[in-house]
Order: sequence, then structure tokens, then C-alpha cells
Amino acid sequence: MKDILMSMHGKWADLIYQGKKTLELRKTAPKTGGYLDATVYIYNTDVRSIDGRMVVTEAFEIKEITDEICAKSCVSREEIIKYKGNGKLYGWVIEGADEFEPNWLQLEDLGATRPPQSWQYIKR
Repeated sequence: MKDILMSMHGKWADLIYQGKKTLELRKTAPKTGGYLDATVYIYNTDVRSIDGRMVVTEAFEIKEITDEICAKSCVSREEIIKYKGNGKLYGWVIEGADEFEPNWLQLEDLGATRPPQSWQYIKR
């Protein structure tokens, strides 16, 4: 199992904690061949705190933006196209999440000195 620290805005984190967002979209993903067994700690950029974690079981390259991708990610087709640009896009499959009290877990607790621009591996 890998541990990852990921930065995201509060509106996306809230949708994940509510179980509505089951697919996180990123321009990069770990090179795992698809299968991924990771605990992803969420750094909420709005409150500047690690406020939860999610279990990610798979990361795959998105070749076509389908209605299912839009529904699971809670992002419109137009927003996805704009975000993707001419580059690659990956879907991180979320199997569950837990929300923490703000400031319950510090970056230093995860061996990080600052939040990542997107995501990074962490050593615990």
C-alpha cells in the first residue's frame, strides 16, 4: 500500500466525503499498470489543512470523456476538456473516504514540509 498526499479545493473534498465524487481527475498518476492500493491524504487548500483521506484502488488513463466519467467526477464535459487541454488525463477511482477535524493531522506528521502542487508520495 502506498501513501500519497494530494492537494485539492474544499468543494471537491466535500463531494468526496459525501460519497458523491468517486473519481478524481488528475493530469498525472502513479505508474502502477492500473491497480493502485493507496491511502490518499487530502490537503484542503481552502482551509490549509489535511482534513481527510480516501482509499484509491485504481488509476487509469482516460481516453474518452464519457457521461459516466462526468457523473463520477462531478465535473462537466466542458470543464474536463478545458482542464485536460492537449495533455493526458487520469481517473483515480475512490472507494471510500474519511473526514478529519481540521488541523488534526499536520503535514509534518506525514513527513512533508509543504503541500504538493498536485500530489506526492509520502513516507510514514
